Amino acid sequence: MNMNMNMKIKISIISLLIIVGCGQTIDQDSLRNTQEGLVIGMEGENNTFAWKGIPFAKPPIGELRWKAPQDASAWNGTLEAIEFKSACFQGSSMIQGDSEGKWSGNEDCLYLNVWTPQLTEDQLENNQEKLPVMMWIHGGGNTTGSAHVYDPSLLVSKHNVVVVTIHYRMGPLGWFRHPALQTPDSSRADISGNYGTLDTIKALEWINKNIKYFGGDPGNVTVFGESAGGHNAAAIFASPLAEGLYHKVIVQSGIMSSSSIEAAESYLPESGIAPSRSGLEAFNHILVANKSAANLIEAKKIQDEMTLEEIRTILYEQSPDVLLQSSFDARPKRGGMTRVFPDGHVILKGGIEEAFNNSSLRRVPIISGTNKDENKFFNALNRNFVKWGPATGLYKTVGVDEMPLEIIDPEYYDAISFYGSSFWKQRAVDTPARKLIQSGHTDTYAYRFDWDELSTINDIDLSKLIGAAHALEILFVFGTFDSFIVKNFLFGDDAYPAGKKLSEQIQSYWAEFAYTGNPGRGREGNLPLWTSWSNQEGDKYLVLDSENDKGVFMSDIEYTQDYLLNRIASDSRLNNKEKCETLFGLSYGDGNGVSLEKFNGFMNGECADRDYSEILDMIESDDDDSDSQDN
Repeated sequence: MNMNMNMKIKISIISLLIIVGCGQTIDQDSLRNTQEGLVIGMEGENNTFAWKGIPFAKPPIGELRWKAPQDASAWNGTLEAIEFKSACFQGSSMIQGDSEGKWSGNEDCLYLNVWTPQLTEDQLENNQEKLPVMMWIHGGGNTTGSAHVYDPSLLVSKHNVVVVTIHYRMGPLGWFRHPALQTPDSSRADISGNYGTLDTIKALEWINKNIKYFGGDPGNVTVFGESAGGHNAAAIFASPLAEGLYHKVIVQSGIMSSSSIEAAESYLPESGIAPSRSGLEAFNHILVANKSAANLIEAKKIQDEMTLEEIRTILYEQSPDVLLQSSFDARPKRGGMTRVFPDGHVILKGGIEEAFNNSSLRRVPIISGTNKDENKFFNALNRNFVKWGPATGLYKTVGVDEMPLEIIDPEYYDAISFYGSSFWKQRAVDTPARKLIQSGHTDTYAYRFDWDELSTINDIDLSKLIGAAHALEILFVFGTFDSFIVKNFLFGDDAYPAGKKLSEQIQSYWAEFAYTGNPGRGREGNLPLWTSWSNQEGDKYLVLDSENDKGVFMSDIEYTQDYLLNRIASDSRLNNKEKCETLFGLSYGDGNGVSLEKFNGFMNGECADRDYSEILDMIESDDDDSDSQDN
């Protein structure tokens, strides 16, 4: 599963969420007195107040790079919080609205945004019941993304909740380990490598201190996020440092695996295959970029002869673009998404997975889910599977350079997309839910998002090309339906009314969970009952689809590795070579496949000794194309 989205595809699922801010003016009724000082915001969409760009930590620059975030400094006067602050440093992209140039964002980026109903000071003082708080963590592979992309105002106004969106450090500025960063005065958090995770926890600390001034309840905080944001929400669930700072968590299409500390602090093996990016390999590329070494072989010799202090000095001297480029160039084959480190302090020693079994951890109610066709979004960008060509007519006028023309082999495409999406569900939802229930955690809820009533463009049916794709559910969670692009390009014929209703249902479930820790029948009590995962025979998860299809209902179909392996083995759409290649592609480096032992034993050893160089080259070619566009 390639988590690095090709940002040059101008019409992407997430870019449909971009907000164009205009006419931003201060609203005197939004004046609030936080512990750091007075802050005033603006009138937001849908009868809300919005405060944009409030610092929740000191800028992580200079000596604070690769350190745990520190509390934000107080300010004098009144902070005008009416404009989003810069995203954290990353490659430029269409999602950020800054595709010109190679880099975007800033290391000074630890800011958050708050949306509330339009409560006056008098209402705040007289309101005895504080509102539930929901903290959103954006996705983007932990290498790209920004809080400004998401508008939660409809969710806020319709269901009377407070939503906070945050930034966090990404890439090698957010998750990075090198032995040289460990000094005698370093704290356990400083040497953890989990700086992006620590940023999300620092944002929770800010919420606990300040959200009451905005009408929010610091004793009722729900963390939710999608993709890498879902991974980071799951990391909070697995962090002892976050205990007591939040009370529920929603993981949308998250990855539940962790990085390897050993791999991060070692050179790459000769094969080039490793579960994590290596800080040592990144430093070799820095030496080459600085012209301190002619090539990587010479750089390794130089690094091995340097003191840790010398290495540390050079690391801190580097500009963020050199760091990101060097980390990108040093990636292992099929390195996958940037993930948290199981350091034993910020994240449990057993990684995120340990939280499923560790009943001594203070665990909270959790919802986890995936989309039925997660992998189709990524497979659609792979030119080995889909023919692409130049856009024409109206699509060209809205900035689309290329459009999909044809799925090369529809039967094969459906098969590999099903297994990619299903293994994702098994690893991110079904196995964690089963383990949580078995360990006594009954407040465990799961879903699958099935909506796929998409339009047809240039004679290609998007419901078949991307279906219920990765990130599509975000539109429904936030209700961002009324843009011209969404109404006229995304929805198929007669799909909009039923899609809008499904969005309202999803928001109702999410809000009820934020209020009570149990999605039940939604806020109005009129939806199909969403029950917790059953450890016995019975319903497991809620299927979220529109009334034009099967609607909303509970399902008892659980995906296990053995179940999916048996399905691959008996799938008539694939020959034996394709079955082996499909499993190899799923298991190679993305954290959602099977163990080497299971792979070698699959179909009585049929796949063990095959040559996978062709499929490996195809995977690497796809990754290189997507990554080069991102960076």
